Amino acid sequence: MIRILHIIDSLAIGGAEKLLTATINDLDGYEHHVMVLRSPETLRTVVKVPYKFTNLECGSFSSIFSAVGKLRRYIKENRIQLVHSHLYEANLLARLGTPRKVCLINSIHAISSLASYKVNRLSLYLERLSYRKKHVLIFVSNAVLDDFEKWIGIKGRTHVLYNFIDERFFTGKERNVFTPETLKLVAVGNLRWQKNYPYLLEAFQKLPGNVSLDIYGQGDLYDSLKTGIDKYKLNIRLCGIRDDLEKVLPGYDAFVMSSFYEGQPLSLLEAVATGLPAILSDIPVLREVMGDEAIYFDLNDTGSFVSAINRVMNNRDELNVLAQKAGRKIDSFAHKEQYLEKLKGIYANYLPAINTE
Repeated sequence: MIRILHIIDSLAIGGAEKLLTATINDLDGYEHHVMVLRSPETLRTVVKVPYKFTNLECGSFSSIFSAVGKLRRYIKENRIQLVHSHLYEANLLARLGTPRKVCLINSIHAISSLASYKVNRLSLYLERLSYRKKHVLIFVSNAVLDDFEKWIGIKGRTHVLYNFIDERFFTGKERNVFTPETLKLVAVGNLRWQKNYPYLLEAFQKLPGNVSLDIYGQGDLYDSLKTGIDKYKLNIRLCGIRDDLEKVLPGYDAFVMSSFYEGQPLSLLEAVATGLPAILSDIPVLREVMGDEAIYFDLNDTGSFVSAINRVMNNRDELNVLAQKAGRKIDSFAHKEQYLEKLKGIYANYLPAINTE
C-alpha cells in the first residue's frame, strides 16, 4: 500500500480543504497521513477512513521554516512515498522539507498573483526560489495555470484537474419553474475581500424591491456588510453557514458570484448542479468554467449587474434555458469518480516503480 502524506495549511471550512477531505475518503489503495500547519481542524471529522494526523502548530508564517526538519523526520520515520500538498504555505513547506527521492506534487488552488504575490511580495520571491523542475504541479483551472506561468514560469510537469462536488448536489432534475413576480438571488462564499460583496450592495441600491439576495458564508466583513445593508435598507440577508445547501439552493432563481478572482469555485458548481442559472463577474476562470452558459457582468460598473438583472426579470425563459445548459455542462466534469480516476492516473505517472508492500 502506497504511503501518502497530504499537507495543507489547515482543515478549516474552505474549497481546498473540502476537496482534500472528500478525496481521502474514496482514495483507495493508499495509507493516508494528513499534516496541517495550524488549526482549525474543523473538517477532521469528515474523514471516515483510517489516517494518521499531525498538527505542526505553526503559529506564524516564519515558523514554517522551523517545521522543515519536523517534516523531513516524519517522512523518513513513516517511510512516506508520495507527498501531495495544497495551498501556498503548505506547498512551500513541502518543497523545502521533502527529500529529493520522494515524489512531491503541489496543488495550486488560487490565482496566486492576487491571493499571495500582490498581498505579500515576499511570497513571490519564495515561490520562485522554492519551485524546481522536479516538482509536479496540479492546477484547478487553466486560468490558475496561466497566472502561475506568467508570474513564476513553468519549469516541469503540470496537470489541470477540475474540482468535483458532492453527489448530493446533482438532483438529476431540470429546473423549469422560477418565481413569477420576484427574483430570488443567492450567493455562497466567505465574507472576505475576494468575494467583492460591496459591489452587490452598491448595485442593489439601484434595483427594485422585488429582487432579493441571500448570502451564505461568514467572515471578517460581516459587520461592515450588515451596516451597509441596514443603512440603505437593502433587500439582502446575511444567512451564515449551512451544511445542507443542496436542499436550500433549489429555493432560489439564480446564483450570483461577484468575485475579483477564483481558482475554480465549488459553490458555483454546486449551485448549477442543483438547477440554478449563474450570473457571474466577467473574469477568466468563470468564463473557462461556464463558457456561454452563464450571464456575465462588468466588475468596473455596477450598472452592468443592474442591466443583467433587468434582462432576466424581463425574460424568465432565459433563466430556464441557461439552467439546463449549465447543468449539463457541470454534469460532464464535476463528478467525484471522474476526478479520482484522473488523480490516480497522475499519481501512477510518477510512482511506476514503487514497492507497495
